[in-house]
Amino acid sequence: MKRLKVGSIRNLITREASIVHEDDELLKVAEEIVRDPKTRTVYVVNSEGKLVGLIPVLELVQYLYYDSIPMEYIMYRFPLTLSREPRAKDIMLPPVYVKDDESLQSALVKMFKNNLKELPVVDDDMRVVGDLNILELIVVWVEMNRHAP
Repeated sequence: MKRLKVGSIRNLITREASIVHEDDELLKVAEEIVRDPKTRTVYVVNSEGKLVGLIPVLELVQYLYYDSIPMEYIMYRFPLTLSREPRAKDIMLPPVYVKDDESLQSALVKMFKNNLKELPVVDDDMRVVGDLNILELIVVWVEMNRHAP
């Protein structure tokens, strides 16, 4: 696992990542997350198409249902007070990502350190070229162990 690179499992990585623009309203963010049932995070890009943040599904749900969730269960990372029409940039977290030349171990560390279940794969220009999720890492493990001597 330490030697396997993200790029070496490219055929197992989701190519169509869920992406929104930083000025998109939360309705657009929600629509993008539910477009693909596997999606647990939507990636936020700027006008140049470069990754600027991410919104995990639980983060979004806290903002969509803030008046229905008891306060002791809410873990906001941003102030609850938002504009009347909050945008993706208002609730996005800083970008966490991997590149093709990074190890799968590095990807796992980033996932666990940031409590994420998926990460965007970006190129050198910070454009999202794929999505690496925790289930795909399980598939890699299964494939490696299925063919082990």
